[in-house]
Amino acid sequence: MRRTLIFLSLLVVALGLMLWATGGLTALSDWALSAQRDLQNRMAQGLRALRAGEPGALAAFWGLCFGYGFVHAVGPGHGKFLIGAYGAGVPVGLGRLVGVGLAASLMQGASAIALVYGGVLLFDASREALQMTGDVWLERASLVAIALIGLWLVLRATRRIARQHSARIAPVGVGGPPDMHAHDTCPECGHRHAPGLHEVTALRGWRDTVLLVGAIAIRPCTGALFVLILTWRMGLIWQGIAAVLFMALGTAAVTMSVAATAVLAREGALARLDRMAQLRLVMPVIEGLAGLLVLLLALNMLKMF
Repeated sequence: MRRTLIFLSLLVVALGLMLWATGGLTALSDWALSAQRDLQNRMAQGLRALRAGEPGALAAFWGLCFGYGFVHAVGPGHGKFLIGAYGAGVPVGLGRLVGVGLAASLMQGASAIALVYGGVLLFDASREALQMTGDVWLERASLVAIALIGLWLVLRATRRIARQHSARIAPVGVGGPPDMHAHDTCPECGHRHAPGLHEVTALRGWRDTVLLVGAIAIRPCTGALFVLILTWRMGLIWQGIAAVLFMALGTAAVTMSVAATAVLAREGALARLDRMAQLRLVMPVIEGLAGLLVLLLALNMLKMF
């Protein structure tokens, strides 16, 4: 089953590269933007039906919000690119990165809720001020955070490559190279003075998760702001908050798929590198290239402001 998923993921990546080379991604982006505008109009109609108390209006409105989140994620955006590049370049597990995609989407919805109701209740902000904050200032903050993550991945990969080079030229003792999985205990006192390898990996995993989720969640979805502002004005507060969570789940469906595809495609591409030594040499290079792509994309998008 996993081999089948890896094959399908490699096929999806190949099709994506073909679409990019032939300009098909532009057509997909145009379709997604058109679908978002259509769904926004239908959501406005759904809100009027909900306010009028029509039967089934709430479920239909939530369904439209889920669909909007899905097509919004299909269109242009840096969140799924960041997760995809990270999954392709860093040896992260499938379950963890899929969980990161879900958490990032839900936190993005939560940031929209915090922005709207924080702005309304604390600062009595107008709709224009909330839109400006979300679409300009938080967008910039998100891109800066993503650029810093890309730079950090490049620097981390560079350090790993430098350590590997130092290890290759360093003299090896009589007992051979040290066991990387041995406990880090002092031979004199029997105590540990540094974390073990598995603890360092776990710490890096949690740190990476927080950075990825935070960089994506800073910038709330425009559609979520649109729904929250309208439902607040109509007095449909809890209905609007639930709608944004459904919208976040629609976004998560795409983001989680991108995460799974990236991890499985990486595993398939590196399947021939059976030896752990080969993987240790190749993975820092791939991680550095992925970080460089993330950095360049974020800097290029920042130029548009």
